[in-house]
Amino acid sequence: MPRHSDRLDQLHRLLESAHYDAFLISHPANLSYYTGYSGDSAYLLIGAKRSCFFTDGRYTTQAADEIPGEIDLIRINSVADLCRHLRSENLIRKLGVDETKMNLGDWLKLREHLDGREPEPAAALINLPRLCKSEDEIERLSKAVKVSETALQNTLSRLETGISEHELALELEYQMRRAGAERTAFPLIIASGPRSALPHGLASPRRLTPGDIVTIDFGACLQGYHSDQTCTYFLSEPEPEVKQVYNALYEAQHQGLQALKGKLLPSPRELDRTVRKVLLDSGLGEYFSHGTGHGIGLEIHEAPSISPNSTSETLEIGMVFTIEPGCYFPNRWGIRIEDMIHLGRHGPQKLTTIDKHLENMILG
Repeated sequence: MPRHSDRLDQLHRLLESAHYDAFLISHPANLSYYTGYSGDSAYLLIGAKRSCFFTDGRYTTQAADEIPGEIDLIRINSVADLCRHLRSENLIRKLGVDETKMNLGDWLKLREHLDGREPEPAAALINLPRLCKSEDEIERLSKAVKVSETALQNTLSRLETGISEHELALELEYQMRRAGAERTAFPLIIASGPRSALPHGLASPRRLTPGDIVTIDFGACLQGYHSDQTCTYFLSEPEPEVKQVYNALYEAQHQGLQALKGKLLPSPRELDRTVRKVLLDSGLGEYFSHGTGHGIGLEIHEAPSISPNSTSETLEIGMVFTIEPGCYFPNRWGIRIEDMIHLGRHGPQKLTTIDKHLENMILG
């Protein structure tokens, strides 16, 4: 089980080293990570000597059961109540917030009640401990993967001509719930035929036809942690051009994994460049229209981002992220291959276990 007191200690050390008086956290994923709280509409104030948890009457009983005992629980009725409390804390001069998750209204209220002092951006610090996953987190992620893969295996028998994308999505979600998932990790992407050229093609009423390419991007949420992978299936033997593209994507992902096996880990941007180069050399670069991957954990998309625009300088042992090259030909077809990778001490490990070699993806 996660030790939330250890995570809170990490925050206190970051608070001290960066010379903030307090952090104010409101994003549900961070509330869960640092306190074990599973609701929303709450705020966690981390100060040098005192930590407080604020929520309204709907969640005070739940919070009392879930948050660590060393955190003071304070009932509030509005953000204004929170702000009045902050104002009473005369020692708070430098307040760090997660600027990427706080809405403008809360930001303005905080500024007003801090006598015009601006809350200061601190997302990078607040989220830093979440970058590298603990053994417990890897176990939870692996369980989420297993649930989703079991569900897919129990759905594949229905992947045939005549069924609609909606019906497939409904069956897959049912199978996930049946296998123990709390919910799907995101709205399931099932895109067939020409719709497979849509990278985020949510399931539609379209019915599968002979020879279709079917992209299934799926994941489960279990104990708060998410899985995410994409399989591209073929209802019949694919044409040579389709095989060429699939094999190029398979090789691009393979080269990305190889790049993670060296003594020096690449930066996220370098990893993206390695994967992208395979497709550029194959004449497919223009059809790869998104980044190579993203971090995954308590959120379906979190740091690190692996793309040409990544700002992070390094990948580190303990990180979990996807490698998901894809090529999309508008109004024709598209293919994506996605797996979850854990950077372990002995090299990269695929948490997803479906073998995506081309011969395993041909159903017809």
